[in-house]
Amino acid sequence: MVPTQSPLQPVVVEGGWTEQTQEEMKLMELIRQTEARLSEGQERQSRRSLIGALCKAERQHSLYVAPRVKRVWAYQNGGRHADGTYVQAGALSELLDGCTVRLKMSHPAKTLYTSNGELIQSWDDIERGMAVCVSAGHGFITSKEKKQMMEVKANYVRILRQQGPEATDIVVSPSRKLLSLLQLPR
Repeated sequence: MVPTQSPLQPVVVEGGWTEQTQEEMKLMELIRQTEARLSEGQERQSRRSLIGALCKAERQHSLYVAPRVKRVWAYQNGGRHADGTYVQAGALSELLDGCTVRLKMSHPAKTLYTSNGELIQSWDDIERGMAVCVSAGHGFITSKEKKQMMEVKANYVRILRQQGPEATDIVVSPSRKLLSLLQLPR
């Protein structure tokens, strides 16, 4: 122990166990190098974990994105809603093909309508579980309108059978009043 003039440290210990040996200095240098490598490794690890987390987030994100496949209740144009079937598809063309097959249509499905008769023009217009009316290209008609059309056709055929082909030959001639208006001088 050596006395000093400093009021903060009046006695200083020299030599002996307080001074570092060569071996202790080598060990301290090894500790510093190891700490430096460890911090570099941690930095790389944090970058990897960040990239891994981003990839995992993308994969998890894809789990939560709604799949493009939609299942709808499809029925034929002019048919009853209850006579339909479920059809699954991932695109509009695929849905039309699926409707043709599942509804056993004689002509391929070309257009889709909502239950209200609104034309469906894109895949985004279709919602899961909605009812769609499938048409082979004709305009939207309800089952009631189709029934009325069939009654008109049945009446036409009935009259043809009962009264012959001349019964349906309709001749329309203008009224005399219309003819007189056409013959007036200008």
